[in-house]
Formats: sequence, C-alpha cells, structure tokens
Amino acid sequence: MRSVEITEATASLRTYIQSLGREPLIVSIKGIPVALLAPIVDLETLPLETEAKSLSLIKKSLARQQSDAEASLADYVKSLGREPAIAGFEGKPIAVLVAIADVESVSLIQNPRFQEIINQSRQQKSKGGFSSEEVRKQLGLL
Repeated sequence: MRSVEITEATASLRTYIQSLGREPLIVSIKGIPVALLAPIVDLETLPLETEAKSLSLIKKSLARQQSDAEASLADYVKSLGREPAIAGFEGKPIAVLVAIADVESVSLIQNPRFQEIINQSRQQKSKGGFSSEEVRKQLGLL
C-alpha cells in the first residue's frame, strides 16, 4: 500500500485520485497514518446509495470538490472531521477520503486475510447471500 507524508501531499486531490488505481493511499504525519484515500470500486462496499445521510454527504462533498477543485490532498486531510469526504467525477462518487482513528484500522485494511474475507463476502452476496440488514434482523439487532 502506498503512502505519502502530509507535508509532501501538495498536489491537488484530483491528481492523487487519478493515480489511485485500485490501491488505497495512506496519508501520514511524521510516519503516523492519519487518513486514507481509497477508490470506490463498487458502491456495494459502501452503503452510499441507500442511506439518506450518505447521499447528503456525497452531494455536500461533490459541491465542495467543485469549489475547491485545486485544493491539495493535504488541505483536504487537514479539514477532515468525523465525516469522510467523497470525491467524484462527472457527479459520480469515485473515491473516499477518511480519517484514520487508529493504526489498527490501517493494519486491518492491509491484512490479506481481511481482504480475503471481504472478497468472499462479496461473492456470497452476488450469489444471493444475506444482506447485512437481513443478518441484523435475524440476530435481533434491528
């Protein structure tokens, strides 16, 4: 996984998104991960299109991106709050920038076993498996 120091993240957010491919980018301060810029490969990995709060976040983030088109990645990271920032192209979400609460989050993202579990879950879902909402209902969590 690639990383960049915040002091070196002076290019525009758009530049970093274009270089992402399918591999996330970690932004760090003095070697400590503080944010993650990740491509949105398929919207099933993020419950963006079904939640009103997520749709509102997408609209707000895309509007900000248009007004701050040349803002650097470092500027975006410094202005991150608890909500992620969604970056888009032609009005469609293509990447998400999130603050990293702790180093364990990064470790989990980089863990090959975790990635394998995620891939298996996607395959099961595509074969007609249970949605997360169905599982919550069955467990009495809804």
